[in-house]
Amino acid sequence: MSGLEIFQNGTSLHPDTMGEPIYQIGTKNADGGYDAVVFDAMTKKEAQARLADMQPKAPKAKPVAKKKPAVKKVAKKAKAKKKPTRKR
Repeated sequence: MSGLEIFQNGTSLHPDTMGEPIYQIGTKNADGGYDAVVFDAMTKKEAQARLADMQPKAPKAKPVAKKKPAVKKVAKKAKAKKKPTRKR
């Protein structure tokens, strides 16, 4: 859900939180208003956490194993056998 934003939509009328700002999550219109997607009245901290949960998770990159350089195997050359010499 791209384009979602947190916006303040009034203040709390609850006796315990009287006058504190209320936040909702929605998309911004061309005229500057908002279309609410999440209608729950939340504190800013709650709205940020909820928005983070709604965002798509990026796939975790798998760690690439470092490859060791190939060791070149050198074939041992066969030693040339000396021909026995004849004694004259």
